[in-house]
Amino acid sequence: MRIFRKNKKNNSPSTPQQRRVIFVSHEATRTGAPKIILNILKHFRANCDIQCETVLQSGGHLATDFAEHSVVDCFNVDSQNVEELRKRTARVVNREKNNKPILAICNSMESRHVAAAFVEHGVPCVSLVHELPSSYSEQDYENIFKASEKIVFPAHAVRDAADAKTPIPQGKSIVLPQGLLTPDFGKGITREKAHAQIRKELSLPPNAFIALGCGTLDLRKGIDHYAAIARQTCAQNQSDTPIHFVWVGEGPRWCHSPYHYVQLDIHKSQARHNVHFIGERPNVEPYFVGADAFLMTSRVDPFPCVIHEAMAASLPIVTFANSGGAAEAVDNGAGIIVDYADYEQISSLLRTLAAQPELANGLRERSLQRVHSRYRFDEYGDKLIDLSESVISQRIRATESVEQFPRIVAA
Repeated sequence: MRIFRKNKKNNSPSTPQQRRVIFVSHEATRTGAPKIILNILKHFRANCDIQCETVLQSGGHLATDFAEHSVVDCFNVDSQNVEELRKRTARVVNREKNNKPILAICNSMESRHVAAAFVEHGVPCVSLVHELPSSYSEQDYENIFKASEKIVFPAHAVRDAADAKTPIPQGKSIVLPQGLLTPDFGKGITREKAHAQIRKELSLPPNAFIALGCGTLDLRKGIDHYAAIARQTCAQNQSDTPIHFVWVGEGPRWCHSPYHYVQLDIHKSQARHNVHFIGERPNVEPYFVGADAFLMTSRVDPFPCVIHEAMAASLPIVTFANSGGAAEAVDNGAGIIVDYADYEQISSLLRTLAAQPELANGLRERSLQRVHSRYRFDEYGDKLIDLSESVISQRIRATESVEQFPRIVAA
């Protein structure tokens, strides 16, 4: 049953009053999860006859982007302040007396309390669970499972880990990897131009080999692993090609933060001039295209968007085993999977690639082909629309009241 897809013959609204779909994000930072739900919002808005609304538990740089495509309610409420989240959610639900939301798409475990609040008011929820369970309790998972009509996981590793923590109710889960957020990523600048631009910006030698890292400056993303690899690589590199480590992303830099101690280690090593934490960038594409390899050093990372970007930039990718879903993205020869925290193996790989860059040609070709054939965001968005329509259809049948959830588009 078509519930809210646009009528291809007539893209104008089929009802005088569009029905409401809520997109929930725990924040609006330039990180993976908010970018994913923002892209989902854009896809639904382009393909569905609905009124799009966004609930942000807290703000960030992407808040204006959400506002461009939807009505935004920014709660600015801590995720643990459950009672206040319930009150704010109730206001959103009841804002239009005769037009209650027909669906909430809740992104990440951090949105679990908002999801539960929507369900209290009879609004069905689809939850996107990107996180691995190391930071959440069994009760947290029980709550999100109870609140959700369907739970979407980005990788089998993530679903299996969640199921091992707390058994997932039968029929509720689906594995659906998100696609490359920007389909043309990697095509906006030539490798030669990006190569020269980044090395000039950072005052690096023209022949410098760059091993790129990307993410927030924290232990989950493994900035200490990254720095340790850099220290070992620089200590052992005897070729004429200098190897530099460039990390794009921001986070705490105050005294006693992980970054603080990583810097202490680096400054006591031969890598002190070869590691560059350059902060956040609104456009990361030149840094990916201009790099020579991508290091995924996360301890826990379910299915990181940066892997897709590295693939789209044709970078050789090195990632840890047993750290999340990245290994699923680059299997079948689209990347190199090493034992968890095996600094020696990664250091050896980097030194080999720096000395003989042609060895990476096969990896570059396979990763580029794989991301554009398997990880297309439009296909991911279409499947989420199909799933959402299925959830609403089941609710209609369960209530036997089409009047409660009227059709949005004529079949």
